[in-house]
Amino acid sequence: MGAKEFFTAIDMLETYNKIMKTEQEPKPKPVCRLSTRELGKYRSYVYREKMLKREIIELTQRSLRVEKMLRQNNVLPEPVVQGDYKRSRSKMIDLWLELSQVMLRRRRLESGCEKISSPFIRKVLIHRYFDSCDQRLHTWAQTAQELEIPLTGVQLRKTVTKALECAGF
Repeated sequence: MGAKEFFTAIDMLETYNKIMKTEQEPKPKPVCRLSTRELGKYRSYVYREKMLKREIIELTQRSLRVEKMLRQNNVLPEPVVQGDYKRSRSKMIDLWLELSQVMLRRRRLESGCEKISSPFIRKVLIHRYFDSCDQRLHTWAQTAQELEIPLTGVQLRKTVTKALECAGF
């Protein structure tokens, strides 16, 4: 990694920190309610975060290989010059920005779940949406069965959605 890329990475980190600080500043509280639809996106955020990190690592490795070739030969092959190497910096910035946005959405869902006052609802939501993110989302009936709740899937879903609508965050 060259000096320019190093300082670009530091600038990206500073930008990320500024974004996080503006998100943490107290703002007038809008009526914020969680919905099961939003919570259902949690697993896709986790997966997208994993894939973005992998893509950033691969792009960094490619850039390092090209820089190593440049140091050894002092000349880059023409296909490399015309290819991704020229665009890698802006692509890297875009990837970091997208990663920070995905991580922010994921954290919002996690903090929203922590703010739920009912331990029963929180337990159901954590089990259903946040535990074992590498598996498919269970049905409401499976969730009730796994947690040994004496409700049908439809009853459990109605109970949870009603509690989420009425909850003041």
